Amino acid sequence: MIINVSESFGQCKAKQIVKEGRGSLKPFFYDGYALSDISFTEKSQKIEVEFTAFAKQKYRMVFCTSDFTEIIPINIYDKSSRAKARNNVFTNRTVQKAIWNLTPAKTTTYFITYEVPPSTPNKKGCVLMLIGYSDASAAVED
Repeated sequence: MIINVSESFGQCKAKQIVKEGRGSLKPFFYDGYALSDISFTEKSQKIEVEFTAFAKQKYRMVFCTSDFTEIIPINIYDKSSRAKARNNVFTNRTVQKAIWNLTPAKTTTYFITYEVPPSTPNKKGCVLMLIGYSDASAAVED
């Protein structure tokens, strides 16, 4: 599994978020997380995170937010935002916690876009993507 995260401000308590969100991974096994810190501005923003999923492996991603009440729409695409044409494979526009299950036929990189709405400038928070998969032998032990 390969994860790319753009930056981290260190504002969120990742261990606490992981602890609270891990139950949503079941029956999948916890493997790790990707943290994206959010610094709100008066303008909307898009933050893109990459996730590479391996062929025929069953995955579950649980997206959690912390330190803000704004809804962060999540869109997952098959190509980067730099691509002229791309397909949306998952979207979530109405809740703080989203769950996505997938089993790719081939090894694929997905591009996860967090759409950060305008809000009070200098307000900070984070989106944490918990990652689980069904193969117990590959899971991280507690």
